[in-house]
Amino acid sequence: MSVERPVLYICIRCDGGERLFDDVRALRKEQGLKELFKVEDVNCLKNCDDPIAIEFSGKKRSTYSRIDVRKKEADVVVAAAVAYASLEPGEELRERELPGKEE
Repeated sequence: MSVERPVLYICIRCDGGERLFDDVRALRKEQGLKELFKVEDVNCLKNCDDPIAIEFSGKKRSTYSRIDVRKKEADVVVAAAVAYASLEPGEELRERELPGKEE
């Protein structure tokens, strides 16, 4: 039975979103993390006044939406995705582990 991987969504319509998406995918591949979490681009997370918007979502996990993530923070986003993917059911991420600001 395969475990469903959590997903990191990155808004590519946000200014700098495409670059962040590409950088995160490259880092995920480079660090051998493709089996740990998915990365998907979306056209809008409805936070257009505060780019870049991202969201962490996974089965039996809380969903975290973040805004004001910087396009040069791919390493911080990947570290947060790894921490998120490593959560046990019912566990929560600490605020300092997440990039940007809470929505």
